[in-house]
Amino acid sequence: MKDITPDLCAALFTGFRRYDQRIRARQYVDGLLSAPGRKSIANIAAAVGGPGDEQRLHHFVSDSRWNWDPLRSALTRTLEQRARSAVWVVRPVSIPKAGEHSVGVGRHFSADAEHVVNGQQAYGIWFASREAAVPVSWRMRLTGRWGRERSSGDEGVSGLLADVRRWGDPRRPVLLDVGDVPEAPALVSRHLREGCPLAVRIGGGLPLTPVRPTVAGAGRRAVPARRILATARRLRATPVTGGRGPGSVVTARVRLPDTGLAQEPLVLFGVWDGTAVAGSPPGPSEVWLTNMGTVSPGALWSLTRLPHRVAEGWRTRGAAVGLRDFEGRSLAGWHRHMTLASCAYTILSLRAAAPSSPSLAPVSRVRSAA
Repeated sequence: MKDITPDLCAALFTGFRRYDQRIRARQYVDGLLSAPGRKSIANIAAAVGGPGDEQRLHHFVSDSRWNWDPLRSALTRTLEQRARSAVWVVRPVSIPKAGEHSVGVGRHFSADAEHVVNGQQAYGIWFASREAAVPVSWRMRLTGRWGRERSSGDEGVSGLLADVRRWGDPRRPVLLDVGDVPEAPALVSRHLREGCPLAVRIGGGLPLTPVRPTVAGAGRRAVPARRILATARRLRATPVTGGRGPGSVVTARVRLPDTGLAQEPLVLFGVWDGTAVAGSPPGPSEVWLTNMGTVSPGALWSLTRLPHRVAEGWRTRGAAVGLRDFEGRSLAGWHRHMTLASCAYTILSLRAAAPSSPSLAPVSRVRSAA
């Protein structure tokens, strides 16, 4: 099978006006794929470059002025051409750092590590389908000594959604894998106003108003989501198999209380997958809220498994291409590194989808005439 890498890089790098920029971009991506250990610029240059290439690559990423948006747009269009049936998955990520000098570093709670860490906070958006899940755009959350809060959770998510709707299909469903972050209720309310297909993973304590007073004594009052689901589960549950084993899903019609929206009922969606710890309350392992009211419980189940693929990819493939390895004080440099690392991530994902394709054709030692 023909190696897709040269054609893919040619399609992605058309936004670079100069030949030497296209060479540097290919060198950098090749180095992200082949350099052992941490994907620092020194290691990348040692793996794929010649004398002087470390300084050239450093300038290309941290100091040059090329805009990363055209490259992210080309990546989005390429992925949409390959897989029409896909969703967007937004995920908050934590990037631990040993020092304090890289852009955006500070102490914060990491949901992955389940404790406070020193590092960067960011949001990524993944193009996710049954075949592959690939990040295409990023926002960093800057707080504290890095200046006033320039990217809150809501603004970061909104910026990512604006990106992909500008570059691709604006009606593609969105899964906000934001869990129990404080911004979750505001995110749900804000993005429902846009009328796009949406599913948000929420905390079980979020107050909601059941459309039908199925919760004993609740009437039309807002009650915690987990309580609504527990009552609905006694009435009906849909068995499912997959992911971590057999389980069941439960749905109920609800509304957000006090939002001022003339809204259609939403679907509250609970997942029981048999992972509850002995002695803990028998609540759902995941709780979702969606405006996709015509989608069957089984199809909703399949959709809400995609964020698990994204999380696994962030831990494994993301580490392999250096998504957590940028060092430097330049926010623009961080964006350029994350964009090129997303291209490398795409190559690994497409290789995995077509394992018989040849290895990457090395072109990184081609020298610029400039």
